[in-house]
Amino acid sequence: MKKGSFQNMKKQNQKNILFLIKSKKGISRAQIADQLEISRATVTNIVRELIKADLVQESKEGQSSGGRKPMLLEINPEGAYVIGFEWGITHLKAVLLNLEAKIIARDFIKITDSALQAYLKPSFSLVEKYQGKIKNPAKIIGIGLGVHGLVDPQQGISIFAPHFNWDKVNLKHFFKDKFSYPIFVDNDVRMMAVSEIWQGRKDFAFINTGSGIGAALVFKGGLHYGNNFAAGEFGHLKIADQGPLCHCGKHGCLETLAGQENILQSYLNQLKQTSAKQGEIKFIDLIAAYQNGEKAAEKAISKAIKYFSRAVVDLVNLLNPEAVIIGGLFADYENIFIDKILAKVKAAALEQAADKLVILTPYYQNLAGAVGAAEQVLTSFFKFEL
Repeated sequence: MKKGSFQNMKKQNQKNILFLIKSKKGISRAQIADQLEISRATVTNIVRELIKADLVQESKEGQSSGGRKPMLLEINPEGAYVIGFEWGITHLKAVLLNLEAKIIARDFIKITDSALQAYLKPSFSLVEKYQGKIKNPAKIIGIGLGVHGLVDPQQGISIFAPHFNWDKVNLKHFFKDKFSYPIFVDNDVRMMAVSEIWQGRKDFAFINTGSGIGAALVFKGGLHYGNNFAAGEFGHLKIADQGPLCHCGKHGCLETLAGQENILQSYLNQLKQTSAKQGEIKFIDLIAAYQNGEKAAEKAISKAIKYFSRAVVDLVNLLNPEAVIIGGLFADYENIFIDKILAKVKAAALEQAADKLVILTPYYQNLAGAVGAAEQVLTSFFKFEL
């Protein structure tokens, strides 16, 4: 066997053993050998290296099958760390996770400028901040980044970010120039979906709402990218033939009817306020008016729910997911949007497609994108291969 082939096999055995230890949360060396069908000597040698690298630790004694009780193995939470970023249209979110995906630190920065440097500069500062939070910065094993729009995750390129007016920006290159860690770049909503995959979900759609509307599709625990990484452009489903002009250059996209600014504009149009007065009214004011029973507010929000639900019905009829997870703006006001959307979808979708369907908000709520980006690094680190 060639040396390179042996090294590749050893590396994959290491990853498979790590994956098993993470999954079982208390497993013996003998059990690992049996389940992976590799020799006990190989397992013993690799586990010794993983313990020496601080990635694995012995936890407690297991049940004896006749001889000495075996020592059970578990992941060492402090053995490695990952950093995750979500670059939103109006904000930057960041997290530092340990090897068990526990949040060690989190940050939220308001962004008012869509220039690339407005995101790069604070991101670099946060990496340096997180390096200072752990004793050994070399234990950081990667950085994940989720950004809106079309993304080529293989090259780490933002192909097109309409709200930023970016075109073919190699984001991985900028991070690689600054840091030596592995860099993972993907669409922000796909990163949000990763955070749900880590919670055990297998077949679902994740829809992020706000100024833009995007989706990620997950089948059998894997992200679906489409032919040109364009799968999931949920906000650009054509809902109205003569609808408003969208950022994409088309008319009648869902985003123009159920996006944050468009819901607010619908409300303001009904109020017929002067332009000066309109600038003083924010989305939170619309929500307050809705909760107070104001008819114009009720009409604007009901219109958005109607169009959004119509699009979800098509998605449910087409894909029959076990869940639709709605994040972002609608999740922030869950008591206003989520139950009404579920009711409309259940009423309009095919009965068999909507049977047992759940519509809910993200496990990590507004940190889903940053956490998912960090967990994408962990996914690669623990990736199991036959």
